[in-house]
Formats: sequence, C-alpha cells, structure tokens
Amino acid sequence: MSSEPTKLKLSEVFESIQGEGPSAGLPCVFVRLATCNLHCSYCDTKYTWDWQNYDYEREVRVVPLAVLAERITSSGTGRLVITGGEPLLQQAALSELLASLPSELYVEIETNGTLAPHPVLVERINQWNVSPKLSSAGDPEHLRIRRAALVALRDSARAFLKIVIADQADVAEADALIAELAWPRERVLFMPQAQTRTELAERSPYVVKACLARGFRFSPRLHIALWGGERGR
Repeated sequence: MSSEPTKLKLSEVFESIQGEGPSAGLPCVFVRLATCNLHCSYCDTKYTWDWQNYDYEREVRVVPLAVLAERITSSGTGRLVITGGEPLLQQAALSELLASLPSELYVEIETNGTLAPHPVLVERINQWNVSPKLSSAGDPEHLRIRRAALVALRDSARAFLKIVIADQADVAEADALIAELAWPRERVLFMPQAQTRTELAERSPYVVKACLARGFRFSPRLHIALWGGERGR
C-alpha cells in the first residue's frame, strides 16, 4: 500500500481496446500502476517491477491524484481499466482516486488475487479481472495463491477468474483451484499464455478446446494479435 495516499506510483496511461477478459474489444483508458508482489516468468510488463533489468527512476512516476484524474476524465471514454503490476498494493491512494472520478465511469481492476480488496473498493469496482498464478509462473504457492483474498473477490459477485493456460498441467491445476474455490463456472475464463503472435496462434486452439470441454469462456489476447504486445497498446 502506498505511503503517500495522495499520489500513485504510475507506469503508464494510454487509450486502447481491452485486450483480454470479458470486456475484450471495448474502448478503455488504461492506468498501469507500478510495482508487483509476484515475479511471473512469462510476465509481459516486467518494466513495472523488474528492477534488475529496468531502471526504476525511468519507469516509475509518482503522480498526484488530481493530475491522474484529469488525464482519465479527459480521455472521454466511459471505461477505466486499472492494471499493473499489482494495483492492490496501492489501495489507499487508489480508493482516493476513484472517489474523485465520476460515479458513472465503469471501472475494471486487473489483479493477481493475492490481496483482499478494501470494502470501499468492493463497493466501487464494477468488474474484477482476477488472474491467480499457477505453478508455471515460477513463484512458490504461498506467494501466488492466497485463498482468503480469492474468496473475498469471488464473493463480490463482480469478479471473473481469468487463468493463463499453456499446457495440460496448467489445465489440471486450474481445474483443482476452481473446484476448491467453488468459483461460479460462468465467471471463469481460460486465456493462452503468449507473449508473441506465434505463441498465441499455437496455443489458442488447445485452450479453446479446454474451454469447450468445460463450458468456460475463452479470453483472447487482442493486443498481442493486433500489435504483437507493443507497449502502450
């Protein structure tokens, strides 16, 4: 959580379409916050947290909330996606930011599901896109799976589980987690692990087949299909 509740550690702000999850294809303004509590091997936004390979001073801006609020409202879009990094590391400042924005603005948060949301965020957020990380991401289970946080998000009734899948081992692990959490199956999506168009093309058919067998929704990765994962798109 931020030690400066009137500011946020920001990576970037941009306008695009939502590339993943149940809102894929919709126009949005993205606020990408910096820092993360996990270290996923396949992460495509390592510039938000990997300070061994990226320069913190260049990548992170500490931005006053009023400045960020003005940037969001000036975009003219009706949907805000807050992503990262891990946004819930900065819950106090994030809550303050959202309180200053129009109540009709639709707000999504992308989270890894390791941190339980504050009640004020549970009340305000329209949609949670929750991506718990499987063992293939590389972190130990005690860091990447926090069941109490996942249950709190599940019980908001506004959360979708969006699980990254590369192979059969991922599918089996995802099945076990979904069953353990008793997550509503109509709010589960499988998404291919892919950082390039080639990986996306290779893995999508397998993931679609897994979705069809379970009645789950398939999540595309439109930003990769369209722009090859180019930053800020």
